[in-house]
Amino acid sequence: MTENMKRVMTWAVLATAATLTLTSCSKVTEVPEPAGGCGKIAFTPFVANSLRAGEFDLNALEGTGFTVSAFGNGATFFADKTVNKEAADGLWVPEGGDILWPGFELDFVAYANLGEYATAAIGLTESKLELTTPTEIAKQTDVIVARDKGNSADHGTNGMPLNFKHVLSQVEVKAVNTNATSDYKIKVAGVKIGRIVKNATFKYPADTKTATTLSDYKLGTDKETFGAAMEGAQELTTTPVSLMGKDGNFMLIPQTLTKWDAAKQRTEGTDNNGVYLSVLLNITTKDGVTIYPTDGKYAWAATPLEIAGGLEPGKKYVITLNFKDGAGYQDPEGDKPAGFTPAAGVEISDSPAAPKPGTPILSNQAIKFKVTVEGWQNSDKPLEMPKE
Repeated sequence: MTENMKRVMTWAVLATAATLTLTSCSKVTEVPEPAGGCGKIAFTPFVANSLRAGEFDLNALEGTGFTVSAFGNGATFFADKTVNKEAADGLWVPEGGDILWPGFELDFVAYANLGEYATAAIGLTESKLELTTPTEIAKQTDVIVARDKGNSADHGTNGMPLNFKHVLSQVEVKAVNTNATSDYKIKVAGVKIGRIVKNATFKYPADTKTATTLSDYKLGTDKETFGAAMEGAQELTTTPVSLMGKDGNFMLIPQTLTKWDAAKQRTEGTDNNGVYLSVLLNITTKDGVTIYPTDGKYAWAATPLEIAGGLEPGKKYVITLNFKDGAGYQDPEGDKPAGFTPAAGVEISDSPAAPKPGTPILSNQAIKFKVTVEGWQNSDKPLEMPKE
């Protein structure tokens, strides 16, 4: 990543705590004690720091519920139960009636907000999610999972905790021009991230409580370029602006990133199929003279993308592109993403000026002049005064 990019990572964890409500039992004590079959399993979820602010919080969870399966004693205790909030006491319970604690330990496996992103395969011997990143940013949901073991003796009174964690990584891209005296006027209208692996199989850890981060991802080989259109074009200033649109940020499968080699493609014509960011932009002089693209429309300008450690689950990456010294390179995939629709009034050029991918949009060098001054040369010419 260049010095003009800034990566900010924040860790977000969802926590779900389960509370057991006791029902009447044959056993009489001064203080009710949890025992097998003496209470219904109920949940009280807490949602904090979701990857997309306001998108998947506790209120959203109340509208969708979450799904839980339980395994114990070598068999499936219950499968794919949707858990919703009860109106009466504020607890969350599985649909279809109360489920009582058994006398043996249960392994709880849960997930929420899969959308079109993930397909669950939850079982006694293995639990996993098949992930496919949707092309549309609006469908790139914040998938969360939880798993832990419990029993009525340990969790009958205080409840069965489920620690939800994020399966995906979030990427937001911003742009800025800190060169306040720049001779160029740069307007931006969107962004794309190129050649990201879009398929993976995620396997649940033994539990999400002790797992520092989710790690078992078997990546596929298919790659895709994802784009986000801004709601309207904006001129860059010294204040960063988000290049993402109304549908939010990229939600991507965790993976290592091999950056695009722009210089090699420019000089040798060989594309290493590496990862890049590209901004949809229009460049003119301050006086309005067209610079890029030459037809005055909008075109893509790319830069190689490399993040140390790659994309990790549960982390948000904020990348700020600074245009103070240049504008990147000719895009290696000018025709992607397919179906990209810019905002009204933003028209994408069919023929950017540069001859091939990897060619700098600007020279990255200020225009300077070498001045020479020739000495005066004498040129005598006689001139007679008229007589009349």
